[in-house]
Amino acid sequence: MPGPAVAPTQPATAHLVPAVDRAVRILHLLRGEARLWGISELARTLGLNKATVRDILLTLEHHGLVERDAATTRFRLGYGLYAFAGALRDGTDLVAVARPFLRALAERTGETSLLALLDGDRVLILDKEEPPTDLKISAPIGRRLPLYAGSIGKVLLAAMEPAARDRWLAEHPPRRFTARSVTDPAAYRAMLVAVARQGYALDDEEYLDGVRAASAPIRGSAPGAVAALTVVGFSTRISEERLAELAAAVADAARQISWRLGAAPAATAPNGRANGHNEGQGA
Repeated sequence: MPGPAVAPTQPATAHLVPAVDRAVRILHLLRGEARLWGISELARTLGLNKATVRDILLTLEHHGLVERDAATTRFRLGYGLYAFAGALRDGTDLVAVARPFLRALAERTGETSLLALLDGDRVLILDKEEPPTDLKISAPIGRRLPLYAGSIGKVLLAAMEPAARDRWLAEHPPRRFTARSVTDPAAYRAMLVAVARQGYALDDEEYLDGVRAASAPIRGSAPGAVAALTVVGFSTRISEERLAELAAAVADAARQISWRLGAAPAATAPNGRANGHNEGQGA
């Protein structure tokens, strides 16, 4: 007769496997600054042996988790990580709730719709739906963009608690991507106030030349925004008048997703009308 089952004991503190810990630290460093890193630079920054860093990078490269630039032999994160982002995406309530609205927006507008969230000091594309046309904006799931990247960043920053938002702007001055980018901190701050008031943001070729977008915040039961919903396309197809229509469509879809995630109706009610010429929006 078998004895009673004994539950496995758990260690009081986690025992880190050194090689795995080093590999994760390297991935975190590559993730934190989206640029190419050399082996010596990584070893020096992390305080690790150069040969150890090289062996870890080659192992990660073998599995597609990092990739090496052919011209410089320096390293960046690899596209193999998108598979992990996709697995996480498929298991989240946010994506499950937002997916029908992403599809409906792409069908209704004929443009690409994106679901993105704040990931540290970047924006992570969590899901997307693209129209069945040859000419369209395409962005891979798992791609991380600068927080100042057009309308997505605006709605995420605008939804922050004001003191936290002011600290962010003080520590990270707005960047210039195109001739239309707003780089004056005071002007950008005023733009975010307008975005918070009206419930959506526009991007009139401020992040990429020839590209326009409209975004709205997705909220949950807690303050702030849990994600951003965006419709993006080429300016040759999106006039200022049509951009206003896209803003209304994306704001309505974001409100419906927010309600399903537990946001109070008052938290998602629009305070202004989409007209393409609101205070603080790009010209």
